[in-house]
Amino acid sequence: MNLKIISRIALCAVAVTTLVHAADYTKPNIKPGLWEVTVTPKMSGEMPIPDDQLAKMTPDQRAKVEAMVKGAGSKPHVYKDCMTPEKIAKGFEMERGADEQSCKRNIISSTASELTLHDECDHTNRKTVSDVHFTFKGGTQLDGKLHIVTTASGKSMIVDSTVVGKFVNASCGAVKDAEPVN
Repeated sequence: MNLKIISRIALCAVAVTTLVHAADYTKPNIKPGLWEVTVTPKMSGEMPIPDDQLAKMTPDQRAKVEAMVKGAGSKPHVYKDCMTPEKIAKGFEMERGADEQSCKRNIISSTASELTLHDECDHTNRKTVSDVHFTFKGGTQLDGKLHIVTTASGKSMIVDSTVVGKFVNASCGAVKDAEPVN
C-alpha cells in the first residue's frame, strides 16, 4: 500500500465523496487554518503485489521494495495541511482519480465531534477496505485510528495507523494543500 495514499486518507479522513448525500454528513468542529497531522502506521501481512510482478523483480529490487515498505510502515510521518473554510464546507472532498471511481463510502456516524467511515474499493487487481474513526476536540485537535486491509493475488497487507492532528495557525502561509514535513 502506498504510504501517500495512507497519509491522504488520514489527512482527508473526514472526506465525504460525491457518493455520500450531504444529509449523512455533519461538518466536524475544526478550525480553518494550518494543521499539523502525524500519522503513525503499523504494517503487517504480505505485500499485495501480484506474483507475476514479483517474478519480474530481481532479488535486489524485491529486497529494496520490502525494506522500503517495512521502513515507511513503522515510523511517524508528519504533514502540514491547509484546512480552508471552503475545504471544510465541501466536506474535504478528495480528488477522485480513475482509481477511486470504484470506491464506495459509508458514513457509519457523523457528529461535530466524531466521524466513523467505512470505505470499500474494488480495483481491477486488488480490493481495499478501510475503517476510519476520528474524534475532534475543541476545534483544535483531532485523534484517529485507521484500519486498512489491501488484498491482491491472495495476499493481504494490513495497515493500522494512529493519527494525531493539531491546529497550528489561522494562516496557512505558503502551504496550499497537504505537504510532508519529514
